[in-house]
Amino acid sequence: MIKLDKDVSAAMRTLEKAGFKTYAAGECVREVLRGEEVCDWDLYTSAPMEKLAELFPKGEATKEDNEAFLRLDFTYEVKGEDEFDSDVIEGSVLDIHPLDGSIEDLLISNAFTVNAMADNPERGFVDPYDGREDLKKHMIRVIGEPAKLFQEEPIRMMEAVRLAAELGFDLQKSIYDAIVANWRRLLDYDIAAIRGELELLLVSDHAGKGLSMLAETGLMAVVFGEDIAAKMSMSDTNSFKILCEGIDKTKPVRLRRLGLLYATLSKKKGLAAIERMQFDPKSKMHLDDAMTEVIKVNFLNDDEQFKRYLFEHGLERYEYVHNLAKAQRIVYDHPAVKIESRNYRMKTITAQKEPVFVEDLVIDANDIIQAGITDSPEKAEELLNLVVALVHKNPKNNERNTLLKAAKKFSRNKFAAKTRYVRWVR
Repeated sequence: MIKLDKDVSAAMRTLEKAGFKTYAAGECVREVLRGEEVCDWDLYTSAPMEKLAELFPKGEATKEDNEAFLRLDFTYEVKGEDEFDSDVIEGSVLDIHPLDGSIEDLLISNAFTVNAMADNPERGFVDPYDGREDLKKHMIRVIGEPAKLFQEEPIRMMEAVRLAAELGFDLQKSIYDAIVANWRRLLDYDIAAIRGELELLLVSDHAGKGLSMLAETGLMAVVFGEDIAAKMSMSDTNSFKILCEGIDKTKPVRLRRLGLLYATLSKKKGLAAIERMQFDPKSKMHLDDAMTEVIKVNFLNDDEQFKRYLFEHGLERYEYVHNLAKAQRIVYDHPAVKIESRNYRMKTITAQKEPVFVEDLVIDANDIIQAGITDSPEKAEELLNLVVALVHKNPKNNERNTLLKAAKKFSRNKFAAKTRYVRWVR
């Protein structure tokens, strides 16, 4: 028997009193047995959806992955004791799923023994596949034959490694061997499912162990692509091994750890591997920057170059690359001097409110038009993006007459506009 959250217990009693068999099952049971604090609970009951709505009128009918269930939100905000103490969210979220069939039917569908446990304090603990014993052994084991499972549901191979990474467990040898024999079944599999498992693995507590397992079993070819994984250079391989050893020291931020992974490859291979995974446009932009921009930011040697980079790439892209460089310093034990230099420059810009972007200028497009330099709003915006170079060179140039004079010059002299960042030596 496990200790249930008080709100979960109350919901279970309500269902049982109404005559419906109900169990807590799946990951919530596993995590309670591991001694972890559980906020997300799943109950499975013989009650239909319409009856759930009657019993819990404050519940929210929800549908995910074509499954309808009722969600009860018992979370609440706890105010910090003072201005320096952050507010926190406590309580739990409970999803109640109508169960079509027996609890044993549900558990066998979970595939992995550590996820195939259920409990009801009055009905007893249900563990038909010895999941509790596997938790004690720190072992990932499947229900039935691994080879058969992976042939029928290939994504379970990625899930097995992801579970090992989340829990810090080992794979049973039969699972390991079955993955080695069947990983090619995932080469043409739904890339979104593979990407989802990879991202969960990377933000887990034992991501380094999971990455090592991907490499050892052959599954890294599914992530990078078979050609890329087969042609990793000695440098790529060494970088990957060091990442496996050090990635758990970094913050578990999805895009940052993805950037760390792809940056183990050469630029050409990394960009191709990113393309294979079909990320959303914003994620792809940042990951492409991981392959092309980290080196660039390390060579921003003065304030003007630094401000120009911020202006041309935007603050969001810069912060991603900068934070990725900080993570790489942790993994590869790089010197901190470049990072500290950028931190100092950014702190100075912020403290002194130095102009960097067009919005920071004392003039706008209307000022350029009113000065008679152009009557085109588009041209005026273009000139604003040119004159910003003056304030990158010297914040004191953020003065109306100086900027309008430069705008007039750039509108008439294309060479001057093109060489606005050049420092001429007499």
